[in-house]
Amino acid sequence: MRMRLEMNAYTEVRTRTDALEINFCVGGRFETRFSLRDHVLLKPGDMAVSCYDGFHGSQSESWFPLGYYEGICLEVDPAAAQRWLEQNAPAFSVDFPSLKANLLGNKWYLYSSAGPRCEHVFRELYESISYMDPCLSQLKVLELLMLLRSIPRRDGAEAYCSARQVELIRHLRDHLIMDRDNYVSLARLAEEHDISVSHLQKLFKQIYGVPVYHYIKEYRLEQAAVELVQTAKSVTQIAQNIGYDNASKFSECFKKRYGLTPSQYRANVRNTEKRNNRTKME
Repeated sequence: MRMRLEMNAYTEVRTRTDALEINFCVGGRFETRFSLRDHVLLKPGDMAVSCYDGFHGSQSESWFPLGYYEGICLEVDPAAAQRWLEQNAPAFSVDFPSLKANLLGNKWYLYSSAGPRCEHVFRELYESISYMDPCLSQLKVLELLMLLRSIPRRDGAEAYCSARQVELIRHLRDHLIMDRDNYVSLARLAEEHDISVSHLQKLFKQIYGVPVYHYIKEYRLEQAAVELVQTAKSVTQIAQNIGYDNASKFSECFKKRYGLTPSQYRANVRNTEKRNNRTKME
């Protein structure tokens, strides 16, 4: 499924069993909570893999902090996929129990960076799935599954964060995101919540995977990318909206993140959409 959502949140009930779901984030942000301890946070370039077993993750709450999400979602029925491979692509072999064991170990979900090789295939699928020949789409999915079968799995126990700590860090993150004029410091937030700055930074990295200010900078640049595509605001206005006083500095940071200046990014996305629309009409 090629997903392009414009919403803030939704609740999902999963009733299927014996299936795998693989998600890749192309744009926006995707946060899902299955329980107080189980939560997934996807940013562009990240993937999430989860199993449908009728118990874990049977209900989830998802949020889209930027108001939109773009990505690709593969729902795999291992038994049906195995039969299809035996009939249509016997030269290729994907052992689904081994794939699941390699990716998940004894867990029921994982989320991490997809890595350059898998990300390349995910993005090819996303860009072309609406007009690609079904046979080519199947080959791309097969290529992806064979890559996922062999990627190194992260070992080691994850650091534990209590439900209270997760909620606290989410609350502090919201403060920092809303503070576009940079009036709120980590020291002040830490003092107000009776926690040391170093402990706050440690918990933030455990929960969001990156240091505090790296997360805030990336988040705001992604917010700018949304506004460039979905609004007619000027580059200067968008820069000010996300906390940059200097449009040139904003353009420099944006190009470092996306490989294009804000104006080039806006033009590139719009030209791509026009080409895709023409292809569909033909």
